[in-house]
Amino acid sequence: MNLFEKMFNYQMMTRLNETGLFTWTSQERAWLRMMLNHPAAPEALNPDTLHKMHDMLDAEQDLDLQDYLTEKAKSEENSVFHPLLKPLRQMILHHQGFRLTGRVRNGRISQDQFGFPYKLEYSMVKKEWYVLWYAPRFGKLMSTKLHSIIAVEAQNVEPEIASQYATKIANLTENRKTTVTIEVLPEFNQELSRILYAFSCFEKQVEYEEEQQTYRIELTIPRNEMDYVLSKMRFLGKRVRIADNAALRARMSETAAKVLARYDESGPETQPERTYGGVRSQHVEEPFIKADGSDSA
Repeated sequence: MNLFEKMFNYQMMTRLNETGLFTWTSQERAWLRMMLNHPAAPEALNPDTLHKMHDMLDAEQDLDLQDYLTEKAKSEENSVFHPLLKPLRQMILHHQGFRLTGRVRNGRISQDQFGFPYKLEYSMVKKEWYVLWYAPRFGKLMSTKLHSIIAVEAQNVEPEIASQYATKIANLTENRKTTVTIEVLPEFNQELSRILYAFSCFEKQVEYEEEQQTYRIELTIPRNEMDYVLSKMRFLGKRVRIADNAALRARMSETAAKVLARYDESGPETQPERTYGGVRSQHVEEPFIKADGSDSA
């Protein structure tokens, strides 16, 4: 696939996302049919929705992975589904509030807190669901683990009040965002699709400066996602660089300095020679990376 095909595919997918449309391949439909047969599907979906999706996929072929994959021993995994997902999703869809009782960090119980939920998020790192909600009493956006919730009860909210909450949520969310401009080095322009995919979870605008033959990607990100952006920048390496945001540039420079320090001219410190039964042992250099993957510094 050449550069122009990659650009066209990216633009096409962007337009589809803006209009709320999506495309299915036959493999995706077969995969979805297999997922609907999972024991957690009746708990995660309403009966009408589950029945409708079964009807839509009835003509699809079964995706039998047993012929291709062998599952070996693994650690025990917690179910992704949580029983509070369905009631909280209904509250969000119907613009309802809730009364929340749950455990906070210091172990105490927070009783009967009123809030207006607006989003459910799943952390791939912590493997936990979170509900994001607005606390009118404090005028702040809150985030609560579903596993920390002891009890939650839906509360009706007048449409006018719900509209006011939605406006405040939008303003607070916007204030939490910032922009970062990333430049793609010209010799890696052919990898634009891969680079865009690395930042696919963020809002972005792409510009091409013809004179410098440089792509500039402007990301709009929440301020608490800076570390994620830095991890992607380290992953992409010399293909990209941060064009603005002095704080991020300083942190990337610090990372580069720590890496270069491992390759300075002085080299690793020599260890005293050891002998075992009169036989000299060969010197083994210290590894740059420990066995657990962390830096040796």
